[in-house]
Amino acid sequence: MFTQVLFGSGGLVLGALITFAVMARKNADLGTRLELAEERHNQEQDYLKRVERQFEAAFHNLAQGILDDKTQAMINHNSKQMQNLLDPLREHIKDFQSKVEITHKESMNKISSLEQISISMSTEAQRLSSALKGDVKKQGEWGKIVLDRVLESSGLRKGLEFMHKETDGKQGHVIIILPENRHLIIDSSVSVLAYDQFLDSSTPEEQKQAEQTLVQNFRNHIDTLGAVRQHEKLDNESADFILMFIPVEPAYMLALQTDPELFQYAWQRKVIPITATTLMATLWIIANIWQQARQTANALEIAEKGGALYDQFVGFVSSLREVGHHLKLSQGAYNSALNRLKTGPGNLINRAEDLRSLGVGATKSLDPRLIFEAEQEEQTIQRHEE
Repeated sequence: MFTQVLFGSGGLVLGALITFAVMARKNADLGTRLELAEERHNQEQDYLKRVERQFEAAFHNLAQGILDDKTQAMINHNSKQMQNLLDPLREHIKDFQSKVEITHKESMNKISSLEQISISMSTEAQRLSSALKGDVKKQGEWGKIVLDRVLESSGLRKGLEFMHKETDGKQGHVIIILPENRHLIIDSSVSVLAYDQFLDSSTPEEQKQAEQTLVQNFRNHIDTLGAVRQHEKLDNESADFILMFIPVEPAYMLALQTDPELFQYAWQRKVIPITATTLMATLWIIANIWQQARQTANALEIAEKGGALYDQFVGFVSSLREVGHHLKLSQGAYNSALNRLKTGPGNLINRAEDLRSLGVGATKSLDPRLIFEAEQEEQTIQRHEE
């Protein structure tokens, strides 16, 4: 009996030992499997983090690349627009500088030739006057010829800066056109026949008579021109005086010696006696006034275009700043929309993935990085709520 009890107890102990050994082995297997599962879980977490960083870097590079491309394209476009604006202004300035240099060169040439032209014209006038003795009509025609030569030598252009005014089908006054539509009148019909008589005089009495006749002829012509100035219908833009051109300068000098009050007499009647020398200087000044007027017009045009360019440049800068402002707003709106997709409880990305998990038919899948970020955001919110 005792033996049976002993064997029975030993069997129980042996069975317990065997059962313990089996359970210990199973526990060891379960521990190993648990360690492997934890290791695999850690590896998956590391993998997901690497994928997240890669996607984040790729997305950032893509967005930065797009922004850089757009910015560079805008810079190139704006640079081209600025070039198109500045090139015409640069050409106008270059053309203006060239005109100024040409004008200066022409002015120097005119100054150097002024004295020679005046001497030559006076000499020719005196010679021809001697050849035309006794013919007042021919002397008048010669005065007009000398006047035309002086006008042509001055640089003024016929039909543009001066023109002839005909009276009764005959050439009358010469009209000098000034800037701003102003006019200057020149007469060349004064008689110098008495000067030829003075040169041919053989006695002091004859010379004195010729001198008196010359002065009287000048005074009579001054009176005639004064009446023309007062009664002839000239437009309101004409100057308030008439130039009386004397083609033979020594004749005028002789008249002044004989009658020192002659110039004052003419001045009181708004008539100014001039010779080839003084007329050439006057016309040269007028030609320079025209050149300065044209230069001023060019400068005003450049200033006007420069002002328009500056206004356009200000508008361009304003538009560029507005583009930058809208780019910032677009970037902010994009970030806000993206955050709404992946943040907050029940965000759209997680809800869409839940639908896909329930078997919704779909041929495309979301970016894993976005799914991971959405899950992380939801888990963070849940932890805060707990």
